[in-house]
Amino acid sequence: MCLIVLAHQLNADYPLIMAANRDEFRQRPTQSMHWWPDIEILAGKDLQASGTWLALHKDGRWAAVTNFRRAAHYNLTPFKSRGHLAIDFLQQQKSALVFTHTLQTDQFAGFNLLLWDNQQLVFCSNEKAAEVQVLAAGLYGLSNGCLNSNWPKVEHVKKILQGSLHQPPQHQQLQKMMQDTSIAADQSLPNTGIAIAWERRLSACFIDAPEYAYGTRTCISLYRDHLGHMDVQETSFDGLRPTEQYFSWHI
Repeated sequence: MCLIVLAHQLNADYPLIMAANRDEFRQRPTQSMHWWPDIEILAGKDLQASGTWLALHKDGRWAAVTNFRRAAHYNLTPFKSRGHLAIDFLQQQKSALVFTHTLQTDQFAGFNLLLWDNQQLVFCSNEKAAEVQVLAAGLYGLSNGCLNSNWPKVEHVKKILQGSLHQPPQHQQLQKMMQDTSIAADQSLPNTGIAIAWERRLSACFIDAPEYAYGTRTCISLYRDHLGHMDVQETSFDGLRPTEQYFSWHI
């Protein structure tokens, strides 16, 4: 994923409300969200590296990963795919904390990882300044930088979600929030080591950059109520027009 916003235990009736966008090059082969055979995991699939960006287990656990954007550096040893982090966590029976503490983070390019093990929400990153954190009830935004960074699009979606917490979540509103194509002002852009033209394009919540064959390919909205009912919508933008899928189950 490249933009995630979630309300964690802020609404008594809906302890989880989340929306997430996946941005990727158009030519990278991808399978839309589906139940993976034999492992009770709902996720899309990167057909090039066989990983995923957001995965939900039928028992309520979930994991989401974003890349950490920084200037490219030469690396002698090929990195493992970050897309395997979410699936590896959900296929194991370790707590989120145990999983993060046993993770060999230097084997991956820069990443951010959010894990929910039905008890704790844990954030992990392999950036130097980051630490494993158990997250308290709160509102969180994550893109390709630090957790709750001041990037314009992170602050934008947090503000909108915060303002909607007094009412039951709706997929239509969450999806609309994540499909905002507004570009941030230059003075607000982060400096991640890429060209300013790229920074401008990537500053939108919903990215459409045909000149780079790049953009937001998937938007996911989901929420879980206090009775354990999970409701998920995925909108895919890979075809001539958006396609929607809905999933729901009881944990």
